[in-house]
Amino acid sequence: MTSKIIFALAAIGALAACSGTPSLTAPGGTAADFGNSVDSLIKAQTADPATLSNPSGAPVTGVEPDYANNVVDAMRKGVAKPDQVKQPIEIRVGGQGSN
Repeated sequence: MTSKIIFALAAIGALAACSGTPSLTAPGGTAADFGNSVDSLIKAQTADPATLSNPSGAPVTGVEPDYANNVVDAMRKGVAKPDQVKQPIEIRVGGQGSN
């Protein structure tokens, strides 16, 4: 008898919890504002806001040399060394000690 009462209370509690959740198809507060933060960041980082609505087809013609060198150096440092990549993968199960 008590197990039936407990089961009934659990079922009622589960249904009550589910009734408060919004529908997945109805737009909520987040869905209505979705993407606005990205749009505002893109607008804030654009040097010439007129190009957002009328982009130029011309390629970029210049870059600061020091910045370009720093980018290239960072890319070269981030590349893995072949000797490190060839190392075997060790998977130890069960203990911290060595063989």
